[in-house]
Amino acid sequence: MLEKLRCSWTNTLLSLFTGMVVAYFFIELVPKVSKNCLRSRFDHSGHPKDRRCLLIVGKPVDESTVTIVRDVLNNSNFKYCRFIAGCGFESYDIEKLENELCKTVSSKYEDGTVDVMDIPISLTCLSPTLFLIPHLQDIPILIENNYQNYVSKISATLNNIFDHLNVRHDIYSIGPLSEAVSHHFSKIQKSVNSDLSRVNVILIDRIIDMYAVTDFASSCLLDKMSMLLNRFPKTCSDIAVTTEPLIKDSKYKEVNDQLEVPMCLAPTLKPTPVVEWLLTKNEKNVLANIRTVLTEKCSGPVRKTISRITPQLFETILSDEKFNNKENIDLKQQVLCICAALKSSNLSKIELAQNIGKLLLQNISLESDIDILTQVGQLFKTRKDRKLSLEILLCILIQLYSVVEEDFQISDEHQINLENMLGEAFYDDLKYLPEYIIKDFIGVNSITPLACQQAAENFIFILNQIKSSRQNFVQYRKLFVKENTYAPASYSSFVKQLMDDVCSPMRPNLPVLKTKSDGLTDFIKIGFNKIINTVNKHPLDCDHLIVFIIGGISGHEVHSICEATKNCGIRVSIGSTRMLSPYEALHSLFKRM
Repeated sequence: MLEKLRCSWTNTLLSLFTGMVVAYFFIELVPKVSKNCLRSRFDHSGHPKDRRCLLIVGKPVDESTVTIVRDVLNNSNFKYCRFIAGCGFESYDIEKLENELCKTVSSKYEDGTVDVMDIPISLTCLSPTLFLIPHLQDIPILIENNYQNYVSKISATLNNIFDHLNVRHDIYSIGPLSEAVSHHFSKIQKSVNSDLSRVNVILIDRIIDMYAVTDFASSCLLDKMSMLLNRFPKTCSDIAVTTEPLIKDSKYKEVNDQLEVPMCLAPTLKPTPVVEWLLTKNEKNVLANIRTVLTEKCSGPVRKTISRITPQLFETILSDEKFNNKENIDLKQQVLCICAALKSSNLSKIELAQNIGKLLLQNISLESDIDILTQVGQLFKTRKDRKLSLEILLCILIQLYSVVEEDFQISDEHQINLENMLGEAFYDDLKYLPEYIIKDFIGVNSITPLACQQAAENFIFILNQIKSSRQNFVQYRKLFVKENTYAPASYSSFVKQLMDDVCSPMRPNLPVLKTKSDGLTDFIKIGFNKIINTVNKHPLDCDHLIVFIIGGISGHEVHSICEATKNCGIRVSIGSTRMLSPYEALHSLFKRM
């Protein structure tokens, strides 16, 4: 349903531009599909000869947006303006906005017109199952207070999507931010026809399970690629690799003059199944599928060769001229991205971080807080010998505090020792720290031992916030499973446990899911359930279920949700604000309000 909507919105936009010579303006971030279609230019004024303009807004329309639009119209000679709201309206509606902009244009031209359209272009679909909302990608994971800065934007976006889907809906929330969004959404939602199909949404705060996005041992190849390769600029999901030119032009004699293409996973010409494989299959199966596809397109000795699957094998196959044509160039680009990740020099560091994380997980259920923190302290002392960056160690600490429940006590004395150790590490490794830790976390111009100690204190506060994020839950307080003394402990993600119960035929009671009542009747039914013999609402009482994680999602979680819901009997979509690697999750925790 969401994929069909995305295609129809793209076609609608293209039909609007046909035959028009206009000035194009983009405000905020809009999805890549729109930028591929149009030439972006935004400098607060148009060319003096331009009389038509198209304004595309990639964020919910609010006061600041309208101020920018007024500046554009006042500083230009536009007579005809078409305004497209891509993410709905936060503090304006279509009629009010149209009237205000018409006043601005009519002050110059009596017959000037403004046409405001509400077309949701805020989604980007990575696969038939997974969609992201790019303009929400900068929402921080830890919001101590003042949710309103984010709640209204999230609610307006969801409302815009539901309006265009034209469906009935119930929202179930888990976590304080999700509950605030659900509450705000109930105030702005419009009444719908009761005969329409129903879409239910489960909103989940990211902070409830940070292990899923800081785990270096993910079985999802897309997660591994996000750890090892840089994020493609201004995107919430793609990765980038700059290698030899994919397209070579003979008119350039020097190699340095050749066109360099920063490769990424997004296809430019035609869809491929590679991204879907990266999300739904383990690494071994992904590589096997790719080898099958590549060898089927080849001829000669390479096709007949049976050898171990390696990046070098893929590169050898891709050297065939057949992969330089338009039909295969997207597949070639995506496979070369995978090869770049598997050949990364940082792969050994990631594998070491995996092993450390697994070891700590095993020890959590066996040892006391003294023993665990002693092991962590040893890691900090030997980090340079092991070639472990402070970033990796901070992610490992987040993993530790994520999986335990509030009952796992860590004494004040040991937390103070950990804090002092962190402060010293921040100062000692200052020249190796990434910019975001210095800028967003330590946050001072002159770095001193005192500033680093203050940063360490703030990080301990963040760890305790993560540790207490599930303290009020009756279920799912533990995220690790140890069946008996002979079996190793294993991580079980929050969304996996939740979705297993949601899809259980027994339909167990799920007090963790909070939902807003639709009115007095539902309130009476819930409050006097035993008396009037009714059944409480359930997320699967719908035609389409959307599981949406606010703050980011990992590929491993996408796979877990797909596995848990594959036999639930209804369509299930997965959404989030962005894809997260461990480093990006750490960065998001450090973002300042």
